[in-house]
Amino acid sequence: MANAPRRRRALTLVGAAIAAPLATLAFAGSAQAAELTPVAEYLDETIADTESQIGEVLDALGLEA
Repeated sequence: MANAPRRRRALTLVGAAIAAPLATLAFAGSAQAAELTPVAEYLDETIADTESQIGEVLDALGLEA
């Protein structure tokens, strides 16, 4: 039970890392595919890195992902 706050905090950080760029896109208006490609690539890389880091943290804590 003591690990639940850590897990919740990690998931909150992941949500924030994903939500911030998406919110920026939502408020920026429409854009063409050429403008969105770098953003999509950045999001893919950031999400993959974040998932990897969370997996490492959960492994270190002895939890299952």
